[in-house]
Amino acid sequence: MHIHLNHHSGEPIYRQIIEAVKFRIASGELSEGTRLPSIRELAGELQINMRTVAKAYQVLDRSGLVVMQQGRGVFVTSPQAVLPVRQRRAALLEHARRLLAEATRMGASSDEVIEIMKSATEEMWGRADG
Repeated sequence: MHIHLNHHSGEPIYRQIIEAVKFRIASGELSEGTRLPSIRELAGELQINMRTVAKAYQVLDRSGLVVMQQGRGVFVTSPQAVLPVRQRRAALLEHARRLLAEATRMGASSDEVIEIMKSATEEMWGRADG
């Protein structure tokens, strides 16, 4: 599983791993039952400390996206129930605010952010209309 890390983004490495796994699950690249690389394997591939990968996997496990099975590995779980609209919108708004703050910090324009979101939407769902 290839994960691109940005060591200069200000985002902790373990969070980057979490977001990369979440994206792959949401896009269908990783489906239920898929075994993720072991902590040692992923740490070696990314050339980072094993504790960083372990922390990311623990957060994913607590959030219900993966299950860690001692001696067997880390596996993607079945999709969780959909959040109620109010909770979903509040969570998405918080993520959007963080994204926009980071985009502003990097000097991105609103048009650039919108174009990138359209591109990401097409990548995720195959269309730009959501």
